[in-house]
Amino acid sequence: MRIKVINPDYGKSLEALRQRECMLSSIARHDTEISMECVTNTKVEIDSALDVVVAGAEIVNLAIKAEKDGFDAIVLYCLSDPAIVACRESVSIPVVGGGQASILIACSIGYRFSLITTSKRRITEKEESIRYLGIDPYRLASVRSVDISLADSYKSIEDTVNRLVKVGKECVDKDGAQVLVLGCLSYAGMSEEVSSIVGVPVVDPAFAAINMAELLYAQKLSHSKIAYPYPPVGERSWSGGQIII
Repeated sequence: MRIKVINPDYGKSLEALRQRECMLSSIARHDTEISMECVTNTKVEIDSALDVVVAGAEIVNLAIKAEKDGFDAIVLYCLSDPAIVACRESVSIPVVGGGQASILIACSIGYRFSLITTSKRRITEKEESIRYLGIDPYRLASVRSVDISLADSYKSIEDTVNRLVKVGKECVDKDGAQVLVLGCLSYAGMSEEVSSIVGVPVVDPAFAAINMAELLYAQKLSHSKIAYPYPPVGERSWSGGQIII
């Protein structure tokens, strides 16, 4: 099968995209082809609800193009699942978000889970996103942050893992979490080490989304068009601009 991975963060180099493709391929089926593409016209890095809205239109266009190019599924490479409903309305192939896939998996392997996000500023947003998925609030033990920027996450993998371990232990010992979810796809590939130290399952959203897409494809399933009907036919356009805060 062929999976198009849409990275909503602007300005990723071809080398960085290929590195992520290789990492994702390491946990995929041997016959799965993974192609990652990032937004090129929308200058955002998804770190707020505002960023999700600004990037949404280009993400939908990339999803439509992926279906036309013959891809079998689409993965949104972000825990915020940016524009996932709009993408599902616009295409018929499966659209899987890193956030939804990882949370559903967490609920299947433990009664209570915690989400570890990047910044304290995003804790309330993430709590609301769990409710939006229809998850019983009891299942969410906590949302905690490691207080490290997206850019700094890559500078020292060892430091990032240490922060995730520290916060993960607090989630388990203080909040009663039985499963952890890494709350940013910048932490892709770190779950195994964190799990081995903290002692509970740790769900990696990047890997969860790829494997979920494979499962849907293998079972010939996609999102219901009753739930996500095609939008009314018509041209939709917008003028270029910027938001400065």
